Amino acid sequence: MNRIIMAAAALVMGVGLISGLAFYLNEGDSYEDVYAQNEESGVFVPILMYHNVTDKPYGNKYTVTAAELESDLKYIEENGYTTVGINDLTAYAEGEGELPQKPIVLTFDDGYESLYVIGEPLFRKYGAKAVIGVIGELTELFSKDEDHNIEYSHLNIEEINEMSKSGIFEFQNHTYYLHKIENGRKGAAKKKGESEEEYRSLLREDLEKLNAQILECTGKVPEAFIYPYGSFSDESNEIVRELGFKAIVDCTEKPNYIDGPEDLYSLHRYLRPSGVSTAEVFGKFEKFAAPS
Repeated sequence: MNRIIMAAAALVMGVGLISGLAFYLNEGDSYEDVYAQNEESGVFVPILMYHNVTDKPYGNKYTVTAAELESDLKYIEENGYTTVGINDLTAYAEGEGELPQKPIVLTFDDGYESLYVIGEPLFRKYGAKAVIGVIGELTELFSKDEDHNIEYSHLNIEEINEMSKSGIFEFQNHTYYLHKIENGRKGAAKKKGESEEEYRSLLREDLEKLNAQILECTGKVPEAFIYPYGSFSDESNEIVRELGFKAIVDCTEKPNYIDGPEDLYSLHRYLRPSGVSTAEVFGKFEKFAAPS
């Protein structure tokens, strides 16, 4: 295994441990009850979480096939959904924009190069948008080494710059160095025994470093922070907000109802695993939409 593969694998290790938290109804509640309780609380916005994309079966539930992604995009088109970015949600929540009748957000964690090679043609075909959470360290690594293996390579600076101009992709912050599990720390969470001052300094430095990288690549400062592994601490949300982020994205499988800015600081996502039909994936959250 060469050093590029080893480095990439080390930074995304542990991803197989994430499955999100299930959303359960209270005893006696129906799905209609849940919707009715939230109907006046905002627009229903499901968010899907993807990772890598391949043009052949891969045997990893976090790597969907091109056929599975296209099946999802086709379903979205045929069932009246419109893909939007997280920046569209922030504009709506701040009263500066509108949302379509059936908005949906498609997020892709880690910034794999497969989105440039396989994903972009499919998004163009279906007129869809996507949100990419990049890992700054891997962007830097693959910008220096000409390694373009579609199974593990990550987007480089030139590709991010090109993709950001397409109007299809929106780039958000997924940490610079912290997408790993090592030395007692999991992702962006506070380490046991770490002082609040140490943690605050580390998280600020990491997120600001990636914000600067994305700004240089795209001309835009990220508005959202996406927690690696969905792992956070009591202090982390406060720090993220102090840095000016308008949205925080986790891995909890729950529906979102967007009304005002505060609703954006706990955006939940449904994992889109491979080996599962589009109907089954969408069935996870469509039961929480308005009854027809």
